[in-house]
Amino acid sequence: MNTPNSNDDLDFETMMQDKIRDNFGEAAADTSDRASDERLKEMNKKLPSWNLEPPLKFLK
Repeated sequence: MNTPNSNDDLDFETMMQDKIRDNFGEAAADTSDRASDERLKEMNKKLPSWNLEPPLKFLK
């Protein structure tokens, strides 16, 4: 019963990948992972460092 759905899903995925390659070229599929990694690194630089300890004023 799952076989037709998985074939349909694979056909759809293949079709979408082909369309993406046609519209954006081969480089778009290859650079998407690297671009998201670079964006995450930039966002992490901007975040404050986390300290899970409560402030000393709170403890007193």
